[in-house]
Amino acid sequence: MAWAAEFEGIAPVGLDGVAAARTLAVQDALENAALFNGAQVTSLSVKQQGQWGETTKVSGTPQGDYQLLREWQSNGFIHVVVNIAPPAAPVSKANTPTQRPANTARCDLDDLRRKVLISYFWIEHPAQTQDLDRFPEGIQIELVRQLYDSQQFLPQRAPGVAVFDVLPQFVDPLLQPERVRALAQQYSVQFIVGGIVRDTSMLGERYTLAYGSDLRPYEKKSVASLPILNFAQVGVKAVPAARRFDLDLFVFDGVSGALVNRHRIAGKANGEVVQDLSSALGTAGFAATDYGRLVNDKLKEASRLVAQDLSCIPFSAKITRVEKNSVYVDAGYTSNLRPGDTLQVYRISPTAMPVDSANFAPTMRLGMPEQKGGTFTVQQVQPLFAMGRIDGLKVEPGDYVRFVGSERNND
Repeated sequence: MAWAAEFEGIAPVGLDGVAAARTLAVQDALENAALFNGAQVTSLSVKQQGQWGETTKVSGTPQGDYQLLREWQSNGFIHVVVNIAPPAAPVSKANTPTQRPANTARCDLDDLRRKVLISYFWIEHPAQTQDLDRFPEGIQIELVRQLYDSQQFLPQRAPGVAVFDVLPQFVDPLLQPERVRALAQQYSVQFIVGGIVRDTSMLGERYTLAYGSDLRPYEKKSVASLPILNFAQVGVKAVPAARRFDLDLFVFDGVSGALVNRHRIAGKANGEVVQDLSSALGTAGFAATDYGRLVNDKLKEASRLVAQDLSCIPFSAKITRVEKNSVYVDAGYTSNLRPGDTLQVYRISPTAMPVDSANFAPTMRLGMPEQKGGTFTVQQVQPLFAMGRIDGLKVEPGDYVRFVGSERNND
């Protein structure tokens, strides 16, 4: 994928002055780079003398490997534009006992399981899938299973609900950040995955014996004009010899609505590629065919790519209830939250306006500006929610708590 080098950051100019605001704006620009270029961002909070400070590290970009190009102030905010050098090409190394396996994510901030919604997958050419029973639903179900087995996510699917629209006159889908945020709020998830199956076409022909009415979609049968063969319905069947599977995968951040990454996953299977209608994706019969093995392998690749894209984005959960001395969030034991965990509170102001990209296109908006509040400390954990206390500003249902590292008590 192309590496975008220039990013804009924004921060309010407060009582701490322009220098402090500039630092926050540069940090915001680096985090924007993490969302759009796949940079690895590690966020950590440190508590010292009762005050919280937040640091951000861009892994893979050496210290000083970015340049402040320009800055300006407008309406109480400071804007900066930084130039970030592209990452160096990875150096091939021999496998060692301490080296991570190739299929693990590039960075893991924590062991918290993030909530992911698998939305509807569009089929670009439905006529190519006559033998693939409930194929979009099967892709969703298989991705849910793969992501759940990874122990990194709590996935769910949205039957028949797509995160974007596909228009016939456009190759790329119509992205709508507001729709992404609304869908994430509706299903109470942090991320959303969607996609388009571009191609499942057949290639070539091979010939086998056919008996009776054994004929599936895309197969053609010829019977010799001999009485005995006609009576036994024995003939030669022409079946497709190969089949493609091309998938465009899209990964979205549900809080900002931004497109985190997109991938093209493609392959071709030779051999048994036509499916029985009784063997849908996810069944043993489908997996036993050559085409079924290809599709399953490509969906495993898709789940690994999703893990790589999202492992560097901090875990977040939503505040659902606020009582006098207790606050409830929609993540609990199944998300690996434990009593004593500390998370930072963030709020999107109801009057906040989306941050536009440099071209001001609505589909390329960078997200919504956030206000950092107090801290949330987990006290009790249930399977699907946690209860704790807030230190700092008053919070409301709909605010977010985000993991920013273990607390370091340096008092």
